[in-house]
Amino acid sequence: MDLFTIIEDAQAIVRLPKGVHKQVKVYHRTGRIYVAHGGGFVCVTAKFGDAHGTSHPDVKVVDIDGAGIVRRGSELVYSPLAAVA
Repeated sequence: MDLFTIIEDAQAIVRLPKGVHKQVKVYHRTGRIYVAHGGGFVCVTAKFGDAHGTSHPDVKVVDIDGAGIVRRGSELVYSPLAAVA
């Protein structure tokens, strides 16, 4: 079973409804990037305009940074090899 694993020292800023911005922790699972939301996680999807979409239609990732987070096309993925490079 693949569990959600925190990416140490990674942070994201998400935009929530009504213009609220929040700094959250970043996780990975099977190479995909997730951010904490409420009591769970939302998957970060392709970039559209100034932000990355997520699996929740009202949550956008406006900035994200952390070792091992790499851009593959318009998607963000976790690559442990990039974390040590």
